[in-house]
Amino acid sequence: MKVNFTRKPTPEEIYPQTEAVIEKVVRLTKEEFEDLIHNPLLDRDYVKENKEKMYEDDKGRMHCIFVVCEGYDYGILVESEGYDYPRYTSYMPVELFKIK
Repeated sequence: MKVNFTRKPTPEEIYPQTEAVIEKVVRLTKEEFEDLIHNPLLDRDYVKENKEKMYEDDKGRMHCIFVVCEGYDYGILVESEGYDYPRYTSYMPVELFKIK
């Protein structure tokens, strides 16, 4: 199992602080998904096309798209804050969303 470790974490970095609302699932090819992982700050057409679905509401919830790829047991939550690139991201196991 692979995980991300944070050196000398604050309590906020250990315990999830932000509630996310998944507005849409975006399925990528393996090449597209790996490009997202290796180049997360590039503009993406699927982010640009879904900007209106991504925002922070008045209760502090982040409305996101969930980017997934067949063969991976996790996806990437994306909130672009109106930009064409994934400005905010979060790793999330696919099983938590129960997509098929």
